[in-house]
Amino acid sequence: MGSGPTRSSSGRDTSGRAPAPAGLTRRAFLGAAALGIGATTTPASATAAVPERSRGAGTRPASVDPFAVPGRPSRAAHRALAAVERRAQRTPAPAFERAVDAVEYLDLGPGTTLDAALARAAAAGELDGTRLDFPPGTYRIAGGVSISPAGAFGIVAPRATFRLDAGLRPELRFHGLSYGLFAGLTIDQRARNAAASVVIESEGHADVGGLTYRGPVEALDAESGGALLRPIAATPAASVRVDGLRAVGGTNAGSHAWAGSGPPPAGHVVGGVPGVFVGRSSTGTVQLVDATLRGWENGCYVARTDGAVQVIGGRFVNNNNTAVRISGERSFCDGATIVLDATRWPEDRPGEFRIGEIQGVSAVRSETGGLNKAGARLRNLDVRAYAMERSPGLLVYRGSAGRGRIERCRLRNDLDGAPAIRVDPPGSDPYSSYSGEQGVSMERIEVAGSMGGTPAVLGSEARSGSVLRDSCIRIPDAGPAAVENVATENVGYGDCTASQLLDEPIGRPGEIPAIRNRTVRPPVDPGSFADTADGFALVLALGASVATAMGLGMPRLLERFGLD
Repeated sequence: MGSGPTRSSSGRDTSGRAPAPAGLTRRAFLGAAALGIGATTTPASATAAVPERSRGAGTRPASVDPFAVPGRPSRAAHRALAAVERRAQRTPAPAFERAVDAVEYLDLGPGTTLDAALARAAAAGELDGTRLDFPPGTYRIAGGVSISPAGAFGIVAPRATFRLDAGLRPELRFHGLSYGLFAGLTIDQRARNAAASVVIESEGHADVGGLTYRGPVEALDAESGGALLRPIAATPAASVRVDGLRAVGGTNAGSHAWAGSGPPPAGHVVGGVPGVFVGRSSTGTVQLVDATLRGWENGCYVARTDGAVQVIGGRFVNNNNTAVRISGERSFCDGATIVLDATRWPEDRPGEFRIGEIQGVSAVRSETGGLNKAGARLRNLDVRAYAMERSPGLLVYRGSAGRGRIERCRLRNDLDGAPAIRVDPPGSDPYSSYSGEQGVSMERIEVAGSMGGTPAVLGSEARSGSVLRDSCIRIPDAGPAAVENVATENVGYGDCTASQLLDEPIGRPGEIPAIRNRTVRPPVDPGSFADTADGFALVLALGASVATAMGLGMPRLLERFGLD
């Protein structure tokens, strides 16, 4: 395959379409995305469906607040999205001066790689204020990229593919941007030992939509480079919004560091690739909306930053170490669906081990790495832990994280010895403890599943102020001992009817009774399709209904670009 795009024999784009107008702004970009909000529901919405109460004489169907359902973003998440967009619109930002056919503008002929063409154009100042529209085709990347165009800069490539050479682990860095627009990029890293680390740094605002990574990535025993995506909001007022990131080819079942007392087992591999990393260089707000990440060395490693990271919706499946590592009062994980199931680790993945055999795996971990920060807020999470040899717990507050809050979460836990919620003593991890309050508030939590051998909620006497309220523990032989070192208020056990009022009689067999204004209602009926093999596949393929409500709306977006 040639270095330039795969095109007609004449070398011209055969679509017959001219480049979209240069005046496409952030408002138009997000306006197109907003068309999908509240649109028709897809079958994916079943992953966050709420069971209707059984109907009998004198009963009415339950009224369900769609913003209070595990697996769907809350009102607070929607407000956070609106706040960042409002601030971005009010801040003067440069417009694109030109929108060009990237092949003609960069002179991407046979033998010319994209990285070389971008470097040449950037050195000549030809990328300032420019939006590059890539026609359908495959474009070769043979090296790294580091460019900092003045003004607005964008790449629009909904039908193009950027292919990495074998053995290439480049950094594709777009930095110092006043405004950035990256829409529809697909990075093909199926060549052996190939993986790109895309860095998007904005001093104002950047929109990233529909970024897709194709193919598996092997973990290496050498330095593997950075995460697949590294968004950086470079100033406290800056922001980066990432919609619809998709990367399902992770292969890491090892550990990013060997912590055992003896030598690691034969075949153990370090150097896995994280999905998303946000570090100290980001001081503004990064929003990750409706991502799909599977099999990476940490799905989202976003705990080591002084800025805010807001994970909204999304589907995270079998990411090693943890799906989301996060910290700070301005940061949250809201409306995500997280699945841990080592029995479904693909047999064709390279490496000697399945996920969870070397290192314990959690769903969400709040830690600060010594940055003296409070813990993050966790809301509306739908966590399903079916099988994992090692796990420290599903939701974990490490000793470095200060006060935190967990609200309206459904935790299905079939892992023996792993608490559904674990709150460690201050300073118990390798980093110093937070200097402020330490209590973790937990409200409207449902813990279900076959777990045993440990309390469902395990706290610490050193975390004064930690409390579990208005919640239900539905595990075998559940009782007050299922909650340890955490105060309780209005917590039910088993069928959760012993000390609380029901709105109506218990319905069909196996249904969870609704507790008036107290316990969260589960997102699916026990034993329904979401807990079956077919349902699991549908979760992976379609995700929660947030994909419709919060997703990028790519077809409409392309229509606005004139590229459909």
